[in-house]
Amino acid sequence: MQCLNCGHHNDGGKFCVKCGKKLEAVAAQQAAAGVEAVPTQQPAQQQPIPNYSQQQVPQQPNQHVENAKKISKLYIGYFMQGLKNPTATAQGVRGEQFINGLITMILFAISIPLMIYLGIDSILDKVLNKFSVLLLPLLGSDFIDLREDLKNVVKLDFTDIVIINGLISMLCIGAIALVTFGAVKLAKVNVSIQDVFARFGAFLIAPTAVMLVGVVFALLKISLFSYILGFGILGLFLTVAFTILSFKHSDSNGLDSVYGTLLTYIVMAILLVLFGRHLIEAVVSSLGSNMQDTFGDW
Repeated sequence: MQCLNCGHHNDGGKFCVKCGKKLEAVAAQQAAAGVEAVPTQQPAQQQPIPNYSQQQVPQQPNQHVENAKKISKLYIGYFMQGLKNPTATAQGVRGEQFINGLITMILFAISIPLMIYLGIDSILDKVLNKFSVLLLPLLGSDFIDLREDLKNVVKLDFTDIVIINGLISMLCIGAIALVTFGAVKLAKVNVSIQDVFARFGAFLIAPTAVMLVGVVFALLKISLFSYILGFGILGLFLTVAFTILSFKHSDSNGLDSVYGTLLTYIVMAILLVLFGRHLIEAVVSSLGSNMQDTFGDW
């Protein structure tokens, strides 16, 4: 033990053998110095173990849904541009707008049977109004009862009218666009079927907008939808002519645009008549059983 007073090393005892200073105080001071020299080690703070089972794994977005949203946004912009400047937009599109053209054709096609399905009540009411002048004096109150019964039983089958006839309508519009492509090729114009379908769909934007307005009118039971349907079909005829003329070049020695348009119109007329007959038969068939029960009770 070393004396702090004189520095003499002592083997033991309570007092320094050289200077006589008490060594116990020295021992206490050395012990205190040793404690201070050793740093107090605090236990390391235990980090919480993450519980992965309780954490919510972020849900991955559905790729198909995201693609559909992206396409819809792009199509809405394309549709509005075509509605604002139909000629400039249509003449500027080529095969890259093929999908947008198909979407427009589908919307146009499905709007026809959908308009009939939603507006059948207005159609029946208009027909009964025309017959009321003749039948009301003859039947009196019985005609009024019959009219109310007919309104109550007029229910069309959605699958037969909208889905099945919608598919048939799509095939008809596709066939008309295909015949239009044939007329353009007969004019010796070097274009692809994607180019013609894209431009056909672009010119069809304005008639499609008219048809969608007709669907809204039919939903609201406004009888003007029947006239809008007629304007939409007229727009389809104009679409054919505009598409063929937009591809025709003056230096081409192929089929003249006038004859190509007339040829396409003939095919269109046949297809529309066949489709119209099928749609009317579907409506009559859908209403047949209910009307038979009503007339039987009456």
